[in-house]
Parts: sequence; C-alpha cells; structure tokens
Amino acid sequence: MTNFKHINKGRLITVGFAVPMILWAFGSGPDPNSEGGPGGNASACAQAGCHTGTSLNPSGGSVALQFPSGLTYTPGVKQRIKVVVTDSNSAVRRYGFQLSARLGSNETRGQAGRFENVSSATIILCGNGQERSASGNCAASNPLEFIEHGSPGTTGTFEVDWTPPASDVGAVKFYVAGNAANGNNSSSGDRIHTANATINFQAASGGGNRPEIKSGGVVVIGSYAAGVVTGSWISIFGNNLSTTTKDWGGLISAAGAFPTAIDGVSVTVDGKAAFMNYVSPGQVNIQVPDLAGKIGPVQVIVKNAAGESLPFSVTASKENPSLFSYAVGTKNYPAAVRGDAAIIGPAGTAGVVPAKTGEVILIFGTGFGPTNPVVAPGRTFSGAAPLVDRVQMRIGTVSVTPSFAGLSGPGLNQFNVTVPQLANGEHPIEITINGVSIQSGLLLAVQN
Repeated sequence: MTNFKHINKGRLITVGFAVPMILWAFGSGPDPNSEGGPGGNASACAQAGCHTGTSLNPSGGSVALQFPSGLTYTPGVKQRIKVVVTDSNSAVRRYGFQLSARLGSNETRGQAGRFENVSSATIILCGNGQERSASGNCAASNPLEFIEHGSPGTTGTFEVDWTPPASDVGAVKFYVAGNAANGNNSSSGDRIHTANATINFQAASGGGNRPEIKSGGVVVIGSYAAGVVTGSWISIFGNNLSTTTKDWGGLISAAGAFPTAIDGVSVTVDGKAAFMNYVSPGQVNIQVPDLAGKIGPVQVIVKNAAGESLPFSVTASKENPSLFSYAVGTKNYPAAVRGDAAIIGPAGTAGVVPAKTGEVILIFGTGFGPTNPVVAPGRTFSGAAPLVDRVQMRIGTVSVTPSFAGLSGPGLNQFNVTVPQLANGEHPIEITINGVSIQSGLLLAVQN
C-alpha cells in the first residue's frame, strides 16, 4: 500500500490507497498523476472509493480545455488555457481540476513546455509531489508538471498560462481531470470527469523557407551538450538555415575580426551578434559572443534572407566543457597531438600514433570558462591565457595536473599533459571544472 497525503483544514492526514487520490472535496488539490494521463489511473481511483457514490465520467457533466488558437501552438509563444468543468447535478457546490502537458513522443516522462499560475487559485506540483517554484524546474527524476486548484472554486472555470517548448517538438498531449464536488468535506458524492486534447506545431507567419532550429539543436562542438558559454564554439542544427554551404574563408578582416554573417546568414545569442565560422542548410557553426557574465536562459535566433527562426531558448553557463574528438569504429578519442604535431590515436590506425608514458601531449577542447587575461571572442588570438578555475584531470586511474590549461587560440582550450605511467592499451580520460565534466567515453591510446 502506498500512502498519499492531503491537507484537510490545516491538518495533515495520511490515507492508505494503492492508487492516486484525485481531487478530494477538501480544500487542497490532488496528488500528481491524477489527471488520467500515463502513470496514473483516474478510473481506478474513482472505482476504488476516492470519490464514492459515482462512476468516472458520469452523464450530465464534463471537463473541457479551451485553447486560444485552436489545437495548435507556436514554439515559445505563451497562451492562456481555460479549464471548464460543468455538471448538471444540483448538489454540486465546488470545483477543482488537475492538468498536465506531455510530449506526444514520450507521454510517460516527457514534459512539454512550462505552466505558470495566473492567480493564487492554482499551484504547480512536480511528479514527486513537491510544489514547483515560480522560477524553478522539476527535477530530472520527476520532470512532469501538474497544475491544479490550490483551493476549490465556486465556478467551474480556471485559467492557466502555458508556454510551449522553444522549438517544434511535434504533438503535445494534454490530460485533464475535473471535480464537480458537493463540498461536504468527505469523499462521497463527488463527480469526476476526465478528458484529453492533442495540439500540434504551427509555424509562425513569414514563409515556409524561414530558418528553423531543431529541438536540442544548439550544442557545444565536441560533446554535443546543450548550452552556450562566452567564447565557446557551438553548432546549431536545423532546417533552411542557409541556401549555401560555405566557411569563413576570406572573410576574416585584415585586423583579425571574424565575420558576423556568411552569405547573408547570421546568428544572435541573447541579442548579440555571434561570430560565424560555417553555414549550410542543416548546420551552422559559431563562436558565442561575450554574454557579459549572464547565467541562465538566453535566446538563439538564426537569420537569413527568408526571415528569422523562432527564438530558441538555451542555457548560458560559466562553463560547458567539451573536448574535440574523433571516432575510429565505435570508439571515440580526444583530439590530441604530440610535440611534433603527430596526432594521438589507437595503434594500427593510419595517420595516428599512440601516446607514450612520460611524453607531453596537447589536448584540445572548448567551453572551459573564463581566463586571465580575458580574451574577447570574435577575433584572432595567439598566445596563452590560463583558465581562471582549476581543472581536475584523470587518465585511467591516475590523476594528472596539466602544466598548462587555458586558451591558445580563439575559443580553443589547450591542455599540456605529461602522460603518466600507464599500461599499454586504451584508458578513459576525464576532465572536470567546477563540478562540470566533459563528455564520457573518450579513450587515450597508450603504447610504450
């Protein structure tokens, strides 16, 4: 038996049921997963006695969702949704509801967008039953949000704000349960109605060839982790990003300034012009401009002759460390060289050589955060600018300390490392800065 807790007139009571308890006639709202969606069972709850005296979805009543733009959403554009509970039973005195928005591609764990309270009449719970803060997010272990009545309503209409994901995620499925209650402070006589609705992506006006950033399409080069860091190199993936395929060859100024447009394609990050390296219909590579220390959500927009993409929200952080890498078969190796510029790689592979114990190798990446002196993005740079924060590095089971860790080129982090005493073979390489790690699965090949 699982215990579910409700507040009843300021007193915490625990009731043992093996199913979620949906929308009691008491003042508080229901437990998460009580709206009839995957992971809950509103029908079983009604039949088990959470709301006795009626079956689920009795005649003479309903719950409905009213969307301001029909059954469509425009990515990132907030809309106000109405939840309307109706019931012809003359005993009904109070109303409540619970609503979720789930990715059609993953209804069990895929949270779609973000709810906001319009008034104090509603609250937002995470899947673990904890109230979500106005500015926070639900934990990855319980990602779904459930917005519901915080106190019962005397009318059956509730309003909630919902902001869709920042890009096209396909169909979004809403599940809703409504309670038409008699207000007798018990579970008897309540009438429970459920419904669901599916809404789909609708492109904003501006033409069918305007650029589009794919879901999860803004990532640091190397690790493909989502996010942006001042000066780091990132890739943007999408559709209609460019009509040509071209890099920045011939576009760097005599003074060393990088271009902010290639063949009419440009990018802004938090409203600031990014520095362009490569454009193609499906991928654009940029160096992130100076974000002036901003941490948190920023918007990325791709512009070309057909218009501009919808704003794509991504998180800016102090560091998002990544090593450049390459694959041989199913294995991945860091981009590293010896002092003579020979590329480090697995034995027996053409064009590369394994590392040796005791030799110094240079390993390259991006996104490791600020340096001292500061190096402004967007122009050529040569020299050495050490990282402000220290990295922790391990090769195999051995901790190592780089003799240099910092920038050696524009957005290019370099680590000079003496290979420790290691057996012949391939050893995992790990680097962490301020608790944030590079991608996993990289192997350093050693042959003494």
